[in-house]
Amino acid sequence: MTITWGAALRPKLGQHVSGDAYLVLPYDTDQVLVSVIDGLGGGEAAADAARRAVTVLESHPNLDLNDLMQRVDRALSGSRGAVMALLRLDDRNRTAEFVGVGNIGVHVHSNLVIKPISKNGIVGYRLPQLLRLTYTYNSGDIFVLYSDGITSRFVTEPLPDLHQPPQQIAEEILTRFGKENDDATVVVVRCE
Repeated sequence: MTITWGAALRPKLGQHVSGDAYLVLPYDTDQVLVSVIDGLGGGEAAADAARRAVTVLESHPNLDLNDLMQRVDRALSGSRGAVMALLRLDDRNRTAEFVGVGNIGVHVHSNLVIKPISKNGIVGYRLPQLLRLTYTYNSGDIFVLYSDGITSRFVTEPLPDLHQPPQQIAEEILTRFGKENDDATVVVVRCE
């Protein structure tokens, strides 16, 4: 799979640790698992919940996304909990699968209709009935996943130059649309 990606993350103003985390994990020969996790609240307890989620994802990237979310839910039991989104890109079949819980945003730049939606809930505390959505995607499509520390108005305002490398796009989104009063994370994935 040929993907390029970039990520930008920063803690809430005045904090030294972020309760957000992300993962971009290529596996097998043609798949990649992408996730943005926002531990509830902030500081060390939120960061611990986000790290626990990343550990589970790294250990089991090939599980069905619903099963993977349920495994993370069990691992976060007793923690603050988190909201998170899972995106699996399959280059062989040109499919994107998505499962989300809580307010992780997803915006896709494509000539196809790709509108992932998350269910309300908290991973580790109140997992909803999960909804796995599957889409096809084209070469050149760009997936942007972001925590609630990024204001969603970036999708209605002039966007960064999407011809830039994904790392520059992520950094620009964080700079222009990151909230100072919350941890903020954005991951940009371009499919080639």
